[in-house]
Amino acid sequence: MQRVGKGIWVSDGYRMVNLGMVTSRDGVVLVDTPMLPSETLAWKAEADQRGPIQYVLNTDHLNDHVVGNFFLPGVIIAHAGTRIRMSLTEKALEQLRNQIVKADPETEQLMENYTPRCPNLTLFEQLTLYHGGRVLEFIHLPGHTENNVGLYLPEDGVLFAGDTVVNGWRPYMGQCQIDGWLETLARIEAMDLRMLVPGRGKPGRPRRMIRSLATYLTEMRGRVLSLIAEGRARDEVVSRMMSFFERLPIDYTRRDEERNLFRQGIRALFDQLKET
Repeated sequence: MQRVGKGIWVSDGYRMVNLGMVTSRDGVVLVDTPMLPSETLAWKAEADQRGPIQYVLNTDHLNDHVVGNFFLPGVIIAHAGTRIRMSLTEKALEQLRNQIVKADPETEQLMENYTPRCPNLTLFEQLTLYHGGRVLEFIHLPGHTENNVGLYLPEDGVLFAGDTVVNGWRPYMGQCQIDGWLETLARIEAMDLRMLVPGRGKPGRPRRMIRSLATYLTEMRGRVLSLIAEGRARDEVVSRMMSFFERLPIDYTRRDEERNLFRQGIRALFDQLKET
């Protein structure tokens, strides 16, 4: 784990997500949970060394942030929209169980009774928690999804931004609102931050990270708008935008999955910009 402040740690050693841990004299606050049960149990063991887990923040509703809730104690905090989006049909729940077991076969028994553990405490714009001498501000950071929430520690100048900020990774746009995302990035840049922890990639100084991501999103938005103005259909826009696919590093072990996620993002971008 990397220490980014007094009693504040980040781990990038888990599948597809940065995890955060904040300690105080009253216990531990976690930021996000691993998707695989074996990794969640390892993350719990890390936390247990520093105190009882009191709260867990889900920065959004996607599986790589919330599946581990089931295997952890504590109050789950998230945006109200996250709680709504975590509701699954029986078919979707069975598909998720099968997906997890395929990726983590040794934990098949753990998944037999799995159901989504939804947030106990929700917010719309902001929630302030005074916990063991710390001030923790949970703030709405829409962009990557409409219901993203970050954790800001104002006394330490540290922000856990979830996937609304990624560093050196391709941002997933399949559920984004692009204009709101760019507005959120501008708001984060204006914050008094010493350290920015992205949802993926290395923590660091905020300015370069924010500007790099904003430039990429702005270019994507502008290119899709240009293709729409030319009268291109959605499938043709997706095809022409594939030249952007390798602009950022690719995990070649997941190349096909990453291509599909990229295509989802362009379709979503086309649909929202077509309406403007």
